[in-house]
Amino acid sequence: MTDVGRHPRITLYTMSELLDIKGYVGNFDARILKKARYVKENECTACGECAKACPVIRPDEFNLGLSSRKAIYSPFPQAVPSAYAINISECLGNNPVVCGKCVEACDKKCIDFHMSDQEIVEKVGTIIVATGLEVYDPTELDEYGYTRFQNVVTSLEFERLINAGGPSGGDPVRPTDKKIPKSIGFVQCVGSRSASRGAAYCSNICCMNTIKSTLVLKEHYPDMDIKVFYLDIRAFGKGFEDLYMRSRRLGVNYIRGFPGTVEEDENKNLRVTVENTASGKLEIHELDMLVLAIGIKPAESTRKLQEMLGLQLTPDGFFLEAHPKLQPVDAATRGIFYAGCAEAPKDIKESVTQASAASARAIRLMHKGHITSEPIISEVIEERCKS
Repeated sequence: MTDVGRHPRITLYTMSELLDIKGYVGNFDARILKKARYVKENECTACGECAKACPVIRPDEFNLGLSSRKAIYSPFPQAVPSAYAINISECLGNNPVVCGKCVEACDKKCIDFHMSDQEIVEKVGTIIVATGLEVYDPTELDEYGYTRFQNVVTSLEFERLINAGGPSGGDPVRPTDKKIPKSIGFVQCVGSRSASRGAAYCSNICCMNTIKSTLVLKEHYPDMDIKVFYLDIRAFGKGFEDLYMRSRRLGVNYIRGFPGTVEEDENKNLRVTVENTASGKLEIHELDMLVLAIGIKPAESTRKLQEMLGLQLTPDGFFLEAHPKLQPVDAATRGIFYAGCAEAPKDIKESVTQASAASARAIRLMHKGHITSEPIISEVIEERCKS
């Protein structure tokens, strides 16, 4: 991202929203709303003095509410540009008379409450749709106790906990008492591969994400009791099967079956009841923490963009490619291409591969400088005309 931000031939619009796109290959008009940052990004040094002075405390979205931030903040440490921004709806100082503490703390005088949203029109020749993804909200699966029991977390929340730059410094602490759990369970396919709740498709990334997490835990806590409740382990990529077998050798217990009920005792520990379909027995497992491997779904902006560009969607809500084998990154509309999870669930490697292919397809069209369009002539067939 830093290279993108510094590239002389790339214009990066952050804090921006696409309002409309019109046109055709070689001549698209994109209307963009660039929202006010209220901080001069070219002058801000990200020293953080403004955030220290800010009295407003809010949940940090990047850490999924596991930590807090101020009303003036940097979204995450590697954010580009490296400048702070103000959430004006949370700020007490949109009228500086009310607060203005960040203005007083900024020696560079970077804060400007007179900034306003800007509408920009860009002319482009081709479009690459890379809308990303959303994660499944497991609250509708009441049997797992998410939001009812604090020690039931999603895989994305757990990912932030075991990250060295996360809210707990890399320690997988329990939300209730901030202690390292002695036993952890992982539930697979939460929101995926279900005809009744969630999505019917496989989310592609959940199995390997869980396997990676078990390896990280076993590396730092060899004696930790780890159980994985699954239907099928889909370790299909290069080297994936080796990682799966390594996880088993390290003592991770893979149990074929999903929990039927999750209960909590007075110590906030979890009692998980599951039918082991391999042994045919009903088992009860006492766990300190339960992680739900949530699936992924199309981004919220998918439907809006589909209407703007006149694109097609699959029944699952992802963008439909022109041909699954011969044109896997092309839209049916000439000059539009797909990258990443806009087209289907993918991991990082697949997303990068498809993005490279989409870029190459766009360059193939654009390098000529001019695009010749076939003339379209309307013809009235009188014998079929009803007017």
